[in-house]
Amino acid sequence: MRYSDAIALAVVLMTRWSPGTAVAQASSPNPPPAALATMQMSGRGFVEGLQDGDRTQVRAFIWSLEGAAQSILGPDVSLFEPGCVAQFGRGVQCAQLLVVGNAYFLETFDTSSTDLVGHNAFRFAGEVWRIYFDPAPDGTRTFEDLASFEKGDPVAVYKVREFATADPVADVVWARNDQELLKSTPFTLRGVTVDFKNVAPRLMGLGHARTPQPDSNPQPIPTNESPFESKGPGFFLLHTPISGTFSAVQSK
Repeated sequence: MRYSDAIALAVVLMTRWSPGTAVAQASSPNPPPAALATMQMSGRGFVEGLQDGDRTQVRAFIWSLEGAAQSILGPDVSLFEPGCVAQFGRGVQCAQLLVVGNAYFLETFDTSSTDLVGHNAFRFAGEVWRIYFDPAPDGTRTFEDLASFEKGDPVAVYKVREFATADPVADVVWARNDQELLKSTPFTLRGVTVDFKNVAPRLMGLGHARTPQPDSNPQPIPTNESPFESKGPGFFLLHTPISGTFSAVQSK
């Protein structure tokens, strides 16, 4: 269990791959091909602790939104705002599609025995992910500034079921989740209008992270956001880098 208190945090960013067909609405004269999306995300995970009921949050950005044969937005289109990149470089500070995911630990268990180090498993509850569109990032966004991720209203909100397995010997955690779209609002980027209900009605994916480490500047837990309200004030004491791939499947 020596790595378990870090391992759950990574859990927040992950899904499995499955292709399909759908339509991305386009206002450009050469719309992208019809397809469900496969997304790449990277970011930071924050965790309060590893006990049942402890809270976690992911703050991430989408850096690839691919269709069947090319980007949903057109060939080789970047999801970083070009003017911002020219001034501040490529990274979270200039990303245009941001993700905030909230959850808490429902239950954990360890498969170790006296003669073998096992795996730590984690199951999450109350999990909701929100995707925000920032048309004009100014280069000041940081992972430590939650407000810089939550500008405006979300363009997509997903209900999430998430599970993770940590290997304390390899010092790695793998997470899987299933996301169902609750609501979406169209947005236009590079002349293409995208609605997540068309390109990502349901997501499945896979993610990974390193063992979380103590945060020298613990982040306050936003108790005004679900599902963080009931436990009261607290801090995310650990953090870790996370990445994942998320692919859309047809919703039944």
